[in-house]
Amino acid sequence: MKRIFLIGSPRSGTTMLQSLLAAHPEVISFPESKFFQYLLYKKFAGKFPGRVETFFKDEINRPELLQGFDDSQSLGTKVSWFVGVLDGLAAEQNKSIWLEKTPEHIYFIDDIERFLPDAKFIHILRNGMDTIASLHEVTRNSHDLWGPGWDLNHCIHRWKEATLISHKYAKNSNHILVKYEEIVDNKVKKLEELCHFMGVEYDAKMLEFYQEKAASLSLSLPWHQGIEREVKSSNIHKYHKIFTSNEIKDILDKIKRVKGEIAWKVTVEVSEPISDIGALPQICDRLHCTIELEGIKLGVVELPVCDGIVAGAVLADAIAAQFAWQILDRFFQRYRYEKGNKLWEFLLKPLRAKHDWTLFLQDFWERPNWQLDNFYQSEIAEEVPTITLEKDLIAVEVSEELPNIKVELSEIDVLVKVGGVAIGRVTVAVENNFVSAQKLRSTITRNSGFELCVATVREALLGKPLDGKQSLRSRLASAAQQRSNQPDSLNAAGAGGIYPENAVMFGRRSGAIGTSVNRRAALPAAALREIASAAAIAGETTMEIPQENELQKQVFYAPEIIGKKSPYREVANPAPPQNFNNNSVTEKLPILAYRRISPDGLNAVTPDFFEQQLQDLQEKGYYSASWENWQNAKRDKTPLPGKAVLMTFDGGYLDFFQYAWPLLKRYDFTATVFLVAESIGKTNSWEKAEGEEVKLMGWPEIRQLRDAGIEFGSMSATYQPLTTLSPTEIVREGAKSRAILERGLGKSVKCFAYPYGDVDKIVEHLIGATGYTFGVSYRSKFSSLDDSLMSLPRIQITKENPLKLG
Repeated sequence: MKRIFLIGSPRSGTTMLQSLLAAHPEVISFPESKFFQYLLYKKFAGKFPGRVETFFKDEINRPELLQGFDDSQSLGTKVSWFVGVLDGLAAEQNKSIWLEKTPEHIYFIDDIERFLPDAKFIHILRNGMDTIASLHEVTRNSHDLWGPGWDLNHCIHRWKEATLISHKYAKNSNHILVKYEEIVDNKVKKLEELCHFMGVEYDAKMLEFYQEKAASLSLSLPWHQGIEREVKSSNIHKYHKIFTSNEIKDILDKIKRVKGEIAWKVTVEVSEPISDIGALPQICDRLHCTIELEGIKLGVVELPVCDGIVAGAVLADAIAAQFAWQILDRFFQRYRYEKGNKLWEFLLKPLRAKHDWTLFLQDFWERPNWQLDNFYQSEIAEEVPTITLEKDLIAVEVSEELPNIKVELSEIDVLVKVGGVAIGRVTVAVENNFVSAQKLRSTITRNSGFELCVATVREALLGKPLDGKQSLRSRLASAAQQRSNQPDSLNAAGAGGIYPENAVMFGRRSGAIGTSVNRRAALPAAALREIASAAAIAGETTMEIPQENELQKQVFYAPEIIGKKSPYREVANPAPPQNFNNNSVTEKLPILAYRRISPDGLNAVTPDFFEQQLQDLQEKGYYSASWENWQNAKRDKTPLPGKAVLMTFDGGYLDFFQYAWPLLKRYDFTATVFLVAESIGKTNSWEKAEGEEVKLMGWPEIRQLRDAGIEFGSMSATYQPLTTLSPTEIVREGAKSRAILERGLGKSVKCFAYPYGDVDKIVEHLIGATGYTFGVSYRSKFSSLDDSLMSLPRIQITKENPLKLG
């Protein structure tokens, strides 16, 4: 007889999963016995006999089975009696498995395993916000049945505790952890996995007779009402109608540490080969990778786990992006030239962040005597070969000497490769049918920025000993040669390519070099449909999309696959705004976050008050900067000229069209409006608990504003706190909203506002990988030149927190 225990947090879907499994012809199950809870929990010890009697008499209607019960017996004897009874009930119905479901048995796993060494455990886990909201609601509505002590903090504690306990057993072969959301999203696949774990074949009757089993197992308890309905996913979330925005933010703050505690933790030495980290439990969706350089800790890289693996190529890219300076520092300290050769003494000194950008460029371009300005000057005479170009595109490897170019065109595109790997395209203006090598160099340096350093570390240093046998540039040349010898360096079989053989790859999207556009990413195969839809609408390159019946493959965003046209063009700066102030600069950018501009309404800023703010800004000389302005300032580490400000409006309320836009136009400002994609033209369903249903803009208003210069960004598809979601759900929220908005707007959408300001490194990475260049949260401070473009802070403006700018 196989004995299986189904456990988890209350309100996490245990009854639903029990009903599905109990519908299998080989499985028998029962209402919650609470046997071990009452047997082993001292607080309930005196109630144990009564609980056993209730179970057999009132719940399974088999009072005759109590004949062998004796409360004076030892614990082991009581357990043997109870297990024997359940074995007998299963045998009566010719079942090979009995399934016992009591969520609280999660606290007694070790005891159950001691009594029943061959027992198996199925853990169900559910989104924290959904579970806590459901638990909070049911304990209030059925207070007399659940008992005292169930305040919100206790509901939070119970979910956190159950989640952490379950993950302690993720590696154990007699335990399986499964997510509620994955069951309702792909019932057959998950039930097949569970049947395999139980040792039986999947049977379609599990879905056919689920509702019948649900009705019999739920005991008609009020919190099980509706349990027999069809199992399917829903965009309706209880917490939207139960908790206010401030309460949700408070809950998120209290549960945020759980994700870090349950993340898979490994250590990687960067001077050794960077390999895939695989064979991870399917339940694991976050990796915390401690990065060491020759035994010294540099820090931690956080990445999503997609389909049980973190690809070495993605990990290497993330390490280089986060720790390029430290790794270069160690390499340069180790590097020595033999006597008789030119000695570059600066290489013996540690790097000092941005002050040593010059030193990097000197070695990168092999120009040891140049000053920083030289690398950005368009014309410096050099004796180098001249080639003739017949087309508008040329690929250049930076570790090779750049040529002068003769070409009868007004501009050419340059595909920039570092160590044989493309990092992007730049466009170079042609003058008098000629482009000098120095103009190539300066354009590449200016438009590629720090990405040159990241790519150099990734291709020349990671996974190799940091000895002094080769210069940095020589290492890049060796890497480039190795790539050129491969038939397909992306993913060819046996070629040691960047990505696995036959992987699904989405090519580079438009955007500037050095942003999220350049970061490699693995994406969950379960979200392939949403990713492919967004890519198709944007006209982005895709490779190896599988047929409908094919097995799922690994999915990657591969920035090395670059389409024909340049995403970054060398163009003149736009004319300064009317109120441009040449006597000041913006080193820290105020990004303002408004919700509603309306004469009335919860937390609304009135039109009169908003007009006063705009008038004050205009009088002080402020102007509306663009996201690209700030991106360029960050790339060049140069303040914006004048007094810049960036205004954003969250939610897409109709009152923006009615009240805010006319005032913005009057005072010569513009703004970005963040839309909840699946709610366009509807109401603010995510704010039901606020008690205020407000109309949102529809496509006619949105397109009219688009034509007038208003920019639109995404606030996800359904407005869920993203840190509580799995990688699949995060990617779907980003990709679905991008597809909806770009289809409706007919233009790209680059900005993303995290719902509730809820963001972490995993969310940043995945939202960037789904097509966004800018991400904004609610950290109440000005944005600095050092901020990540995917996590820019914003200052929330309300009646209680008015705008104060000097």
